[in-house]
Amino acid sequence: MFLERIADVLIYIGKNLSFYGASATEIEYYISKISEAYDIDVNIAAIGTVITLTVVDDHGKSITRIERVSYSEINFEKLSLWENMIKRVTEEKPTIFTLKQWIKDIEKKENSLGISFWKNIIAVFIASFGFCFVFRGNYKDAIASGISALLVYMATYKITSKIFRDFLAGLLVYSVIKLISKIVSISIFPSLAGGIMVFVPGLLLTNAIMEIGDRNLVSGSSKLMEAIFMLGSLVLGAAMASALWG
Repeated sequence: MFLERIADVLIYIGKNLSFYGASATEIEYYISKISEAYDIDVNIAAIGTVITLTVVDDHGKSITRIERVSYSEINFEKLSLWENMIKRVTEEKPTIFTLKQWIKDIEKKENSLGISFWKNIIAVFIASFGFCFVFRGNYKDAIASGISALLVYMATYKITSKIFRDFLAGLLVYSVIKLISKIVSISIFPSLAGGIMVFVPGLLLTNAIMEIGDRNLVSGSSKLMEAIFMLGSLVLGAAMASALWG
């Protein structure tokens, strides 16, 4: 009975870590730390969108759980809640009942941590505005970058398909920049680069490289391919817009 309860809790924690942006290496590390706190053997593999976990007791009895994470929401604030709870588990070694209560407390906190749509809009504008200067743009270019990025974010934020969303983002950012250039004299390249940078899958690329470096080759390679497809979609969208605008 204990084995089933701990297996259910561990796979649930692993699913949430993956959902909020943890790498496969981090998921495996944190689940292993919890298993050490309860003095049980756990074999876990986080490969792509699937987490497989097997718990083994002292008598050799084992229970396996498999969970698929079909969608993810990058949220470092919520991820930190789960990571802090895991550190607390390793220090205090609570009962399963208490651990489940901690999980419920986290889920209550998560509901109050949602970043408002308008805060996201402001963040997108500021990020694009700043990125434009990296590409040697001036203040007019930076403002154009910010406007294009926030408009495109507003148009695409509800789209769940990452590939299609990035393709549309590249297409629309270029189109908005071209429209602005018809009204105000701006440099196309820095304005376009700044506007597109906020849609680049930076965390996905970072996790992919980390996992490949940690010899999680299957998971790392799959994330790397996903990131390459997303980048390709951005470029293809911008290229198509360029062709349409002449």
